[in-house]
Amino acid sequence: MSDLACRLASRSIFSEQEPQARGEDGLSRTWITRGGNFAVCVSEVQPGAVLARQDNPEEHMLITPPHGAILTVEAGGQVVEAQPDSLTIVPPGPSRITARSAGRLVRIFSKAAGDVVALAVNGAAYADGAPELAPVDLWPEPNGGFRLRHYPLAQYFDPQGERIQPRCFRSTNMMVNLFGHFHTRRDTQSLSPHWHDDFEQASLCLAGTWIHHLRYNWGADLASWVPDDHTALPTPSVIVIPARVIHTSRDVGPDGPESSLYDIFCPPRMDFAAKPGFVLNEDDYPLPTDRGEQQAKTGGTLLNWQKPG
Repeated sequence: MSDLACRLASRSIFSEQEPQARGEDGLSRTWITRGGNFAVCVSEVQPGAVLARQDNPEEHMLITPPHGAILTVEAGGQVVEAQPDSLTIVPPGPSRITARSAGRLVRIFSKAAGDVVALAVNGAAYADGAPELAPVDLWPEPNGGFRLRHYPLAQYFDPQGERIQPRCFRSTNMMVNLFGHFHTRRDTQSLSPHWHDDFEQASLCLAGTWIHHLRYNWGADLASWVPDDHTALPTPSVIVIPARVIHTSRDVGPDGPESSLYDIFCPPRMDFAAKPGFVLNEDDYPLPTDRGEQQAKTGGTLLNWQKPG
């Protein structure tokens, strides 16, 4: 890695912010944090709350965490009852989410949803348009066409399995890695410092206390150097880690309490998508015919997914 990061990481600790959007019905509050190509929207809803999109230009993702809200999702003439601990991919066009219980939900939009991105608390950080990021190209349409695709997450988690259990899903425009929740803290001798050359990573944490260790590359000008960052963040919170910043994350505190980590990438990562069996819904979404340049876009020490840590 030789290039310098073009911006600092963005952090949102929702308990320290006013929500960026409130439902007209008064039953929802939403905190919005953007990256160069996406926006992460975390909502607290009451029964009867409605979150609707009139004509969303691309797919978006809906995460209902454990202990989250029970939802009815309508789009494309279909209806899905989304229970807590599930992922739903919502097709382009109009959609409607109705809360059947109080709780939390997460929606992730691409930057094509310009009205959403414009509300982000950290919008000023991207006034330059993020030219360091690779162009956003939509991947091929899903097999069978666009429709609601719903994935209960418990079926992809083994309570007796490895501590780190990635659960990676993708759509035409983004990828999420919804790690199985943790009840033991990460071994500090098994960390995974790495960087991404031309894409960002958002890490959304809804439970636990997390340190996202960050190191910015040095340039010739000492005055521009950024100190290493080891700030502990409460949850719920999200951090957007810029391209070229060395990073690794760990939950801290005593074993026992639950912690969660959801990583978000937009567009999808080819290195993950091209690894057979790693993307759990790979049968639903074909890979691009032209995969472009195949050189690594990530450097450093990546996690061995089968290694306890």
